[in-house]
Amino acid sequence: MSFEWLHPTLIAIVLVLAIIGAVRRVNMWRAGQPDQVNILAGLMAMPKRYLHDLHDVVERDKYMSKTHAATGGGFVLSLALILVVHLFGVDSRVLVWALLASLVLMFTGALFVFKRRLNPPSRLSKGPWMRLPKSLLTFSVTFFVLTLPMAGVLPEGTGGWLLSLVLAVLIVMSLSEMLFGMTWGGPMKHAFAGALHLAFHRRSERFGGGRSTGLKAVDLSRANEANQVLGVAKPTDFKWNQLLGFDACVQCGRCEAVCPAFAAGQPLNPKKLIQDMVVGFAGGTDANYAGSPYPGRDVGQAKGGPNSIITEGLLDPDTLWSCTTCRACVEECPMMIEHVDAIVDMRRYLTMEKGRTPNKGAEILDNIIATDNPNGYAPANRMNWAADQNLTLLSDCQETDVLFWVSDGAFDMRSQRILRSFVTLLKAAKVEFAVLGVRNWIVAMWPVV
Repeated sequence: MSFEWLHPTLIAIVLVLAIIGAVRRVNMWRAGQPDQVNILAGLMAMPKRYLHDLHDVVERDKYMSKTHAATGGGFVLSLALILVVHLFGVDSRVLVWALLASLVLMFTGALFVFKRRLNPPSRLSKGPWMRLPKSLLTFSVTFFVLTLPMAGVLPEGTGGWLLSLVLAVLIVMSLSEMLFGMTWGGPMKHAFAGALHLAFHRRSERFGGGRSTGLKAVDLSRANEANQVLGVAKPTDFKWNQLLGFDACVQCGRCEAVCPAFAAGQPLNPKKLIQDMVVGFAGGTDANYAGSPYPGRDVGQAKGGPNSIITEGLLDPDTLWSCTTCRACVEECPMMIEHVDAIVDMRRYLTMEKGRTPNKGAEILDNIIATDNPNGYAPANRMNWAADQNLTLLSDCQETDVLFWVSDGAFDMRSQRILRSFVTLLKAAKVEFAVLGVRNWIVAMWPVV
């Protein structure tokens, strides 16, 4: 009995199911808010961003950098050649030997992945990730054996129907882990989402050696629209490419290892937060999470859905306020995920929509609204520190070389001494300067429109 049709058919079936899973995953991301992204330019830039910009970050861990280059590079090349050689039946000895070489490269990298997982660092997630080395090895060995007859190393029909059935089972097992894992969810999900995340990154200015550390401005133009909120209340309030970025997480824990809040025992773990966001837009719970929890919090308590309020079951507000926004997690992430943007967006919702800030935050906001300074001092006292300084007001001179902006230091006794000393220096240097004064300060802060 001939089974020549079996292996290509199984590859085609698994590929079609994987594509269905990809469409399903893309629809989850599209549930997010629109964002201005140049799709074509992003796709064209993706190879350079992957091979250069991403590699620069991954290279900080030399072991994993070389391991990933062998495993990932071998897998991508092997998968492409498998489709050409085994699915489409292109008869080329050169392609067959190239496929064998790429599978050997992948196998070599997978051995180092296996070695790393024998005694993994605490920051690495366990669970399904522990089976990944075996899946990589199974994939490379299965298709290596399947390709040997095409290279003339083994005669056609070697092993008969028994070997064909064994290889058929292994094909389904290995392709399911690799392709289903990419699109339906699993350890390989980062390979699919990660590549697209690089193409459609929310901060494209980070690539090519650039930096981007400023906060993204709040879009106030839609604040009065129905069902619109300031900040992020639900997973679907994130930009669609932010949701895509959450799916790109490889759970390596490098963000966890550099987070000062996590080290201090605060209820924050950047890796766990990103995984909670995935739970949010995909729906479900964090029961299957196999990494380090938030300090002092047990795994299994987070649950939510695309349209559920994040801070009501999925995430504790204390987790958000524990973040120092130092961006260490962002700088260290090998997938270039923007943890801080997500945290700040959710904080904005708590602050601007709910007025829920920790400690004395609400009091400070009330003071700023009433007096334009966080401590609630009377604005009329802003220039008391300079009563004997005979300073020129901008309203009197209309034009000056230097405008001395004294800010809220005018209300603090220690800062007042600094201000007076600085005025002495300006006068000694014969610098022409002026200050706003009380009235001009109010006009500057609340100009008449």
